[in-house]
Amino acid sequence: MDVEDYILLFLSVWILISALATSSVSVFLTLTLIGLLITVEVGSLFLSRDQKESLKPLIELLIVVFAIIVMGRVYSILSGGR
Repeated sequence: MDVEDYILLFLSVWILISALATSSVSVFLTLTLIGLLITVEVGSLFLSRDQKESLKPLIELLIVVFAIIVMGRVYSILSGGR
């Protein structure tokens, strides 16, 4: 197996465990973002520029979703709800 295969296997297992361990979509998406960021940072030496560029839109989308989740939580706290 190549290093790229191990990186893909790690990310797949991370997402599977995150999906099984959480009951909330927001927590799952946050864990997916964390796993993807870890994978890109640790595997950056072994990934080609094209592979990193292809992951960028997914990372950016998950960061936007994370920001929306955080803003929703802050609004919920400030409005007195849970």
